[in-house]
Amino acid sequence: MNAARFWRGVAAVVVVTLVAASCGKSSRSASSTTAPQSASTMPATTMPATTVSATTVSATTSTAPTTSTMAPTTTTIVSTSTTAAPLSAPFPTGMFTSTFVDSSRPTPATKDGPALPQRSLFTVVIYPLAPGPFPLIVLSHGWTGRPERLSHIATAWAAAGYVVALPAFPLTNGDVPSALDNIGDVNNQPKDVSFVIDEMLALNGDDTSAVFGRIDPDRIGVAGHSLGAGTTYAVTYNSCCRDDRIKAVVIMAGFIIIAPETDDFSRSVPILVLHGDADPTLNIQLDRDTFPKLAGPKWFITLLGAEHSPPFEDAVSPWDSIVEKSTTDFWNGTLGGEAAQLTALQTDGVVPGMSTLQSGQ
Repeated sequence: MNAARFWRGVAAVVVVTLVAASCGKSSRSASSTTAPQSASTMPATTMPATTVSATTVSATTSTAPTTSTMAPTTTTIVSTSTTAAPLSAPFPTGMFTSTFVDSSRPTPATKDGPALPQRSLFTVVIYPLAPGPFPLIVLSHGWTGRPERLSHIATAWAAAGYVVALPAFPLTNGDVPSALDNIGDVNNQPKDVSFVIDEMLALNGDDTSAVFGRIDPDRIGVAGHSLGAGTTYAVTYNSCCRDDRIKAVVIMAGFIIIAPETDDFSRSVPILVLHGDADPTLNIQLDRDTFPKLAGPKWFITLLGAEHSPPFEDAVSPWDSIVEKSTTDFWNGTLGGEAAQLTALQTDGVVPGMSTLQSGQ
């Protein structure tokens, strides 16, 4: 995207307000780790109460390059077994980290360092400890965000029967000192999402991987918060980077930022949009203006009185239950093939004084 087009895209948003305090700081975030884990070994406050640990865990590690200051820089492949895992949700969950390296695309130079010939994506994977196969969801963080700030919602989805991959984008994650100067790299992030899908499907076929055979390649969803939602809009609808493998979409406090003139919203894909009507960072009208253009089927949940990050990131908020239940209903009704759950969405997405729901086909 040229500079003029980029700043036209952000002029409607007061982009300078999209800073770390509003796009990601959380009172309940977890530290990243290379140690193989069941989800229950992460700080207890980051995980839903339904999570239980695996019986045995083994791991091997190998070094991998990274483009950010993020530690660690190791790839961890986890082999996990469990006894008496439930055959229906909620499932116990496991977690591992991996650094996926795309050698076909470069990382631009920043004031922190030179250009690199590859893009490296440190990725947290949370998955059900059950045979599967399960749908795959790629969940994208916001500007200066981090995967672990979305650990609670990601674990709730995994417990419901979804493999969830959370990449840290090379130049806009919160561990990069110049992240606030690197917003232009959002143009590269939709292809990062597609690359993570590629790598997760490769792990699905790797019998040394913790997710071997657990992913259904025909049931893939994407979700994102804030700048990650802008990334998600583009990988779903934009001619620059549209990925036709995507079968369902969740947008959390989002906006269109990447070349809006090349979006094609006529694509029929189920989409759920959630936005707080007291969001001081990205006004709810940004998503409201996009919603009528979407072919759908589509749903829009307005979180009454909610600001930008609290309903979605790990900090406790009054809207947590609404977001968790409604997004899980949506995934179950679309990727999960349980049409009745879309009826549940109509109920769980409407709480008097807390949320309203609009739908369209």
